[in-house]
Order: sequence, then C-alpha cells, then structure tokens
Amino acid sequence: MFALEKFLAPLLFPLSLVLMGLGVGLGLLWFSRWQRAGKAVVTVAAVVLVVAGHGWTANALLTPLEQGQVTFAPRGEVPPDAHNIRWVVVLGGGVGGDEHLPPTECLSDASLRRLVEGIRLHRLLPAARLVTSGGAVFTPRPAGEVMRDAACALGVSPERIAVQPVGRNTVEEVAAVAGLVGQDSFLLVTSAAHMPRALEACRKQGLHALPAPTDFQAAGSDGVWTPGDIYPSGAGLHQSERAMYEYLGRLRQRLR
Repeated sequence: MFALEKFLAPLLFPLSLVLMGLGVGLGLLWFSRWQRAGKAVVTVAAVVLVVAGHGWTANALLTPLEQGQVTFAPRGEVPPDAHNIRWVVVLGGGVGGDEHLPPTECLSDASLRRLVEGIRLHRLLPAARLVTSGGAVFTPRPAGEVMRDAACALGVSPERIAVQPVGRNTVEEVAAVAGLVGQDSFLLVTSAAHMPRALEACRKQGLHALPAPTDFQAAGSDGVWTPGDIYPSGAGLHQSERAMYEYLGRLRQRLR
C-alpha cells in the first residue's frame, strides 16, 4: 500500500494532469473524429499548465499551509521557558543514495534547509540533543543517518546527535520519535508547509511538540514587482506541486 501511494500520488500533481490531458487531447485530434473535443482538452491542459506554473497560484496554495507560522528564536534570543528543552527533532525531507558524494550533497533542498535550521537551534540550546529522523524510502540508507553524517560534516559533535532511522512517512516518523522523546517538550523542525501535518501527527501521539518551521516557500507581499512575477515558471510549478503534495498528504493522513 505504501509503494502504491507513492506511485499514485504524483499522478495528481499539476504537471502529471497536464501531460495526461495533452496525451488525451492529441490522441483525439490525431486518431479520432472528435476534433472539437480534442481541441477543448488540449486547451484546458494548456491553461492548467499556465495557471499552475504562475507564482500567484503557488502562493495561493502555500499561504494557507504556512499562515501564522514564525521562526523560533529568529535573532538568537531563546525564550526563558525554552532553555530546558532537551531535543531538537529534524524530520527528513528526502535524501539521495550516492555514497561517492559528501553527505551534504545527498540531501534534498528541503532536508538541507531543515537540517541547517536544526543545527542553528541546537547551538542555541546547549542542553539539547539534535535528533535526525527518517527511514529509508527507495534509498539504501535511512534519511536519519544521512542527515546525521551531514550534521557531523557541518561541525556538530556526534555525541550530541541521536539518530532515529525509522519511518517512511510523517506518521511513522513521529511514532518512532515518540519512543525517543517520551513526554519531554521538544522543538519540531520541518518545512513550514509540512508543519500542520507534522503537528497533527504529534498530537495524535500525545507529544509536546513546539513548532520551529523553516523552508518557507510562499512569497511575502512586499509590494515590489519584478518582470519574473508576470510569467509562469518552472519554480512556480514546483511550488504548486509541493503544495498539492501536502494537501494530498493531509487527506491521506485523515483518512487513515
């Protein structure tokens, strides 16, 4: 079931829907008499591609996921009641399996940003241990181990890192983290768009997670326009797909 979900979910992403629409539309145009239907399907697919690839659409999808979240101790000033925190938990966000590259090169963009934020907070809290979390998902090594090696390469002492190498998705990761942190309060580091889903999983486990979001993707409304804001882009399409991944993940998590 896990593998089936991983292969089926991408079919609902904007680019996959556009390609399927184009395939159906071109098939109708070339191999059937339904020319008007083929033109309509191709037109709709092209419009979806333009809309999904625009930054305005990506922001509209990401903003509800990231709304109201703030970085923990953004200027290095830790709240007095947070000095007794014992754990900084960094959830995995994807790793590669090429052992010929340094560990920092094996992290996805999301994993790298999460880990860097986790290390920053770990240095602000001398009494806390850094927890790198995540199991092996289509890779030979667990994400937690790869992130542990990357943290050591960035100067963190191995004695201050706890590896949680189990969990193929958010629910499984959080369940494994529960066995490590128990009832202790801990900082939960993950991408801002992923934070609502991660906190929901923590609540179901009865954990005391304090959100420490990073990897913000929704652009702020600063009133400054650039030529790039006018056109669709690959970056906009990627952000729309990240938002859809989170919405599908939340739906799947609630159905379970």
